[in-house]
Amino acid sequence: MTQSLKILSPGMLASIQDQGRIGYNRYGVPRSGAVDPVLLRLGNALVGNDPYEAAIEFRFMGPSVTAEGGPVRVALACHSGGELLDFATQEKHPVTPFQTITLNEGDILKVFPIDQGATGYLCVESGLALTPVLGSCSTYARAGLGGHNGLPLQSGDSLPVRAPAVYSDSEKIIAEPIALEDGPIHVIQGPQDDHFSEADFLMFVGTSFKVSSDVDRMGIRLEGRKIEALPEKGYDLISDGLVCGAIQVPGSGQPIILSADCQSVGGYPKIASIISCDLYRLGQMVPGKEVSFKAVDLQTAQSLYLQKEAEIEKAIASIRNYFGEGAVDLLALYENNLVGGVVDAQNPGHFPGHLEDM
Repeated sequence: MTQSLKILSPGMLASIQDQGRIGYNRYGVPRSGAVDPVLLRLGNALVGNDPYEAAIEFRFMGPSVTAEGGPVRVALACHSGGELLDFATQEKHPVTPFQTITLNEGDILKVFPIDQGATGYLCVESGLALTPVLGSCSTYARAGLGGHNGLPLQSGDSLPVRAPAVYSDSEKIIAEPIALEDGPIHVIQGPQDDHFSEADFLMFVGTSFKVSSDVDRMGIRLEGRKIEALPEKGYDLISDGLVCGAIQVPGSGQPIILSADCQSVGGYPKIASIISCDLYRLGQMVPGKEVSFKAVDLQTAQSLYLQKEAEIEKAIASIRNYFGEGAVDLLALYENNLVGGVVDAQNPGHFPGHLEDM
């Protein structure tokens, strides 16, 4: 029997996501993909996968899963813990964020609700045996593309795993995960900033907005001071191309941030666009959160991108063996030089490191 991961409870808005469908916007197909690609990369690094291997993305409420047909190793990449129910002993074990968990057949992993942010990932060692659609396994539910039957995950879904879990006497954990950011989101001005006065643009980047309750994978509506379009320009234009991170301003004057499942064209002016290295923050926006923006130039955006990549590499480099809470990593212990020298207690003039004097 092939190993698989069975969904006992999908939690909230769980779906299969990877890097998304690149190059199909011209045909009206959204890119989709992970709303927090940084967490996806960290989770896949824990289980030794390619950075954007397809994984289970969940929002707000974590899923419950079990292994079928043999052991399955997963990585929990989110700001939330969980609990492992051992099938053989019926004992419960705590699961910390940013660690791997090996599920033997019948074991149950329950992921707790996310207490920081909105999105998390369950990555599977070796990946899920799914059939790509237009080069991606990402779920785009509005068109029934990708994922598992083109739909969000449901209780009872069984996701086949490419290969059995590789035996290990320890799990892995990220010792230095990337913390959630609270500062301004960086944007590039435009491309239709000429629909607004300079004063209104400065208001846009100088005040805070609140994330409304209207949040999904397609977009995030904000609430705050109304952004007035210039009378001679208005809020409508001939539809043109859209990308994730574009910030539209419709007739209400309340900005809409477009997210991973956004449409390919739109007819509202875009006052600004979020720079690529800040797009992952869209996946962690919760209703009621205060957000603000800061305009930067292209050179600064490139510098911030390199900084973020360095943070990601540092987090991945911090992956360590993990034997459970309170356990000692013997390998790390043995690799350290615990003896700094030898002192002859009977010789007051002796100091460490000079054995020949003893």
